Amino acid sequence: MLLRDSRLCVRFWSRCWQRFACPLRIVLAVTLCWVASVAPSWAGGPRWVTGRPYFTTAGFPVVWYTNQPLYFTDPGNLSSSVSHAAADALVAAAANVWNVPTSSLVLSRGGALDEHVSGTNTFLGPSGLILPADVQSSNYVAKQIAVIYDSDGSVTDLLLGNGASDPTSCLQNGVTESVDSIVPAGVIQHAILVLNGRCTGPAPAQQMQLQYQLMRAFGRVLGLGWSQTNDNVFTGSPQATFNQAMHWPVMHPIDIICGPYTYQCMPQPFTLRPDDLSALAQLYYIGQGQAPPGKTDTLLNASQFTGRLFFSGGQGMQGVNVVGRRWSQFTNPSQAENWDTVSSVSGTYYRQSNGNPVTGPDTTMTGSQGTPNNFYEGFFALARVPMLPGSWQLIILETEPINPLYTGQYAVGPYIATVEPSGTDLSLVEGLFSGYQQAFIDFHISDSASTCNPGPDGTETAPAAVDASGWWPGLLCGYGHTAWSSLAVKGNRSLTLEVTAADEQGFATTAKAMPVLGVWNATDARGSLPGVASASRAFNGAATGMTTLTTSITQPKQLRIAIADKRGDGRPDFNYKARVLYADSLTPSTVSGAGGTITITGMGFRTGNAVLVNGVPATVSSWTANTIVATVPSLHTLGVSTALVADVTVQDRSTRGATVMTQALSYAAPVTTLSLLAAPAGTVIVGQQAVVPFAVQVLQSDGVTPVVGEAVTFTVTAGGVQFAACGRRPVPCTPTQTASHRLL
Repeated sequence: MLLRDSRLCVRFWSRCWQRFACPLRIVLAVTLCWVASVAPSWAGGPRWVTGRPYFTTAGFPVVWYTNQPLYFTDPGNLSSSVSHAAADALVAAAANVWNVPTSSLVLSRGGALDEHVSGTNTFLGPSGLILPADVQSSNYVAKQIAVIYDSDGSVTDLLLGNGASDPTSCLQNGVTESVDSIVPAGVIQHAILVLNGRCTGPAPAQQMQLQYQLMRAFGRVLGLGWSQTNDNVFTGSPQATFNQAMHWPVMHPIDIICGPYTYQCMPQPFTLRPDDLSALAQLYYIGQGQAPPGKTDTLLNASQFTGRLFFSGGQGMQGVNVVGRRWSQFTNPSQAENWDTVSSVSGTYYRQSNGNPVTGPDTTMTGSQGTPNNFYEGFFALARVPMLPGSWQLIILETEPINPLYTGQYAVGPYIATVEPSGTDLSLVEGLFSGYQQAFIDFHISDSASTCNPGPDGTETAPAAVDASGWWPGLLCGYGHTAWSSLAVKGNRSLTLEVTAADEQGFATTAKAMPVLGVWNATDARGSLPGVASASRAFNGAATGMTTLTTSITQPKQLRIAIADKRGDGRPDFNYKARVLYADSLTPSTVSGAGGTITITGMGFRTGNAVLVNGVPATVSSWTANTIVATVPSLHTLGVSTALVADVTVQDRSTRGATVMTQALSYAAPVTTLSLLAAPAGTVIVGQQAVVPFAVQVLQSDGVTPVVGEAVTFTVTAGGVQFAACGRRPVPCTPTQTASHRLL
């Protein structure tokens, strides 16, 4: 049932929109990195949302400190084909697209920069680009947005690297934008737009393409995020209709490539769509009765639909694209619009990065976005839904996953890397009424993941023992959950920790949790960064969804192990499978020079694991999770002729995980057994070359007379020669060694 005029909804929007009418406090500015588009974006709404510790507030869109930011253009020509006046006209056309009646924003030209900005007055310094003084962010009061005409591409090359301005890269580098000052109060103070003059030319379409790119860049510096609405226009499946293309937002993440000029792929490419206007409504809202001259109330002839998405167990579900289609009053269902009008991603205003024990808290501006108030974990906002003719309309609310291509600088929603929704997509018909109507409703996805029991994992102060087998499943739930385990290890050992993210069906995935791993000594201070080893980059393993960490231990110790989501998130669908591959001991620990059979004891073993002795393969006869039986090679196979203490490695070739027991297997001194026939003095018949050259005579009991044809068996060791009794007839004999003779 539709809940109208919800107090929760009204409280959220009133505090959000009224906040920007208040006088700004004096704040400390900060200079951000160039090409700020690598920062996360939000769908159909704000590009940034305030959060602590960087921002002084949490859960508000980041907007300009003034509703009337001015842009200032370069006084030079854009190129030999585009004069200064023509360039100014191009910029004005791109900027004026964003001046709409339903938004409080007024974007206009304030004048010219003090100089033509080029490679002659712009340099790379130790902290980034050094620009002329009037272009720098410290000059934001006088000049809020600097538009640079990079006539020879030198500034673009300084920003993006040598060759970036080449005309072959114009689809990517025609316009470079940077919001280079956002302050803790949550407002934008300064931005720069660089137009690559090498992307212009005699063809008018070249200038139109640059205008199109600049229009989208203006949207970014105004604080709008990318949006996924009618995404089949981009994917081509199903083939888009004209109306779907007309409702594909200007702020789509990635252009369609239909020829040399992408603006030609859109009908009416310089017209904002309803979804773009809805995004502006979240950032630059005009309340009822508050419109200044030339403007109208944001919700005049429009409604607003907000709500929350939940897992069936009650936790908010982030990262789901929510779209709305309209259905006119008194018409049958077949007449409902078959295109999306507006969109929003759930959880946009919630905490983007919670930090984690492995990498520590993220105190940067990028890592300080969103409120920790879990009311907003699944919150979405269709901020401005235009009304169809009539006094009321229905809205068809639907959910869908974010396109996995929209990541990194093209990210849509609170997750830089997309997270697949849990359960079946929703398709519900709800009611909206007259203009200014505000509706709020909660949705529980009944077949979504429901369990939020992380199982027997422990805490940092009381970690749970690693499963005896070395294998165990787990769940990172609820929000911010970290799994802690403990493990006792011997000295001179290494181990590999492998954690694979899994979906609700148990299949490995990169679209759910992003595992990061840390290992501490049990005595390390609580709250400290990993004191032994860490894997701070998710999915660094050889297998899908796997994060792996290998570390060596020199002394016996008790370890503390943490498994966390890189974002510090935790949900009912953040399953994982963990494994510790660790070889602890072997029996026997000493074998003869001929090798022998050993049993390795440890954990995390499985069929197919290889055993290596000093890098030489052993022959494995059986595996369990805790034991491996193998026949180790001889010293001769190892290429060694003396006693040896060897390393033993257990290796999983499918994951590249390994565990090494350093100097764990002792080989006794090499033994060689030879059988000779005694011959006249000076002649010896041999079957094998001895390590130490010598000759043998067998003498009669008188100690003088040689015994001809007598068999002699002796053993060569590192310490000398040991003889057996002279054996084929009962004639006493005394073997002697003459080291000066060579055994032939």
